[in-house]
Amino acid sequence: MVNEYDIFITPVGEKVYKALRDPAVKIILLPGGTRSGKTFSIMQNLHILMCEQPGLRITAWREKLTWARVSILSDWERKFLAGSGLSHLYHAVKQPPVWTLRQTGSTLEFSGLDDPQKVHGVAADIIWLNEAIEARKETVHQLLQRLEGKLVIDYNPSEEEHWVYDLARRRDAVEIHSTYKDNPFLPETTVREIEAYEDTPYNRLQGTVSDYHWRVYGLGLPARRQGLIFPGCEIVEEWPEEARHLGYGLDFGFYPDPAAFGRVGLFNGRLVLDELFYETGLNNVVIAGREEVPSIEARLQAHGISRREEILADSAGKSNIHELRTAGYNVRGVRKYPGSVLDGIELMQHYAPFYVTGRSVNTLRELKNYTRKKDRVTGEFLREPVDAYNHLMDLYRYVVQTRITTKKTSLKNRLSIR
Repeated sequence: MVNEYDIFITPVGEKVYKALRDPAVKIILLPGGTRSGKTFSIMQNLHILMCEQPGLRITAWREKLTWARVSILSDWERKFLAGSGLSHLYHAVKQPPVWTLRQTGSTLEFSGLDDPQKVHGVAADIIWLNEAIEARKETVHQLLQRLEGKLVIDYNPSEEEHWVYDLARRRDAVEIHSTYKDNPFLPETTVREIEAYEDTPYNRLQGTVSDYHWRVYGLGLPARRQGLIFPGCEIVEEWPEEARHLGYGLDFGFYPDPAAFGRVGLFNGRLVLDELFYETGLNNVVIAGREEVPSIEARLQAHGISRREEILADSAGKSNIHELRTAGYNVRGVRKYPGSVLDGIELMQHYAPFYVTGRSVNTLRELKNYTRKKDRVTGEFLREPVDAYNHLMDLYRYVVQTRITTKKTSLKNRLSIR
């Protein structure tokens, strides 16, 4: 046993706690909406089990290890351990990513389902499968065959039909459904952002209504995805060597939105999208004497972005641009004009389906959720997009509209760079 300390378990976490200790339960399913506390609740319980049981072996999986690194591994390090003041209790090995609780020897390893040797060689007491909608049925069955203990699965039910829903019918399975209302720690700004999808008179006037997003991310229920702006893409593990670099884009992400940065290229007549960072809580520049505080400048340095390299950003963030330019970065604002969003979308569609690098997990999420508005009377989709899931889509569009011009947009773009 480790030294005693207090952990406040979320309401969802309490249900997970009971299911993990029920001998009749082998599979614990956590479907639900966005920001419901599913991931954090799972991490809380895994930590408690590792404290209680010496030598416990836990593996956490996503479809790709690169996706696991930028999502659940990052959340484990920064949000759970660092946020709870527990980092000092663990010894970490980066390759492969394994965290060992010093006092009990219990381990948590992060893996990707894209590694067949890992899947076939797994030996674990508990398996955690994150974002199960991404995973293939056959691969998960391989994990189940080698599992000695329990399988914990979480997901947003973003498909109307999926194999994971069938698991809930098993006698040894329990389903713990949750929504944002089950998370008492959500800031009011996030609650308003989620509830903006609901079909209300006010939201109709604001143009934020989305039946799909409200059902999946608000209510945590399966729904049929319609009206996608960029349907389909092809995942490439790395940036193609033959790709022509077009430029870098930056979205500042005013709170509570994340700051996002990526690059765009052309390869075989199609766009290549490469996400470099997507993170909340970033300052614009490094603070002297407090270099440990995360910032956009520090992230640019980490990715080796030259100060001479032009970075295109939304000119609405004038003060942000000024700070980065003062720090020596060549950041330039792309001024919006009436119809610029639709022009950019149409231009990007000429170079679809896109290539997306394997690490671009949030780019893939946005592509799967970036949809058009729907006419509430006729039910038909309009040309205008819903203003959501577009932080990366916007910055990619800035680059495309600036670097690839047509007769229709070239003059507007030349006049709009600042």
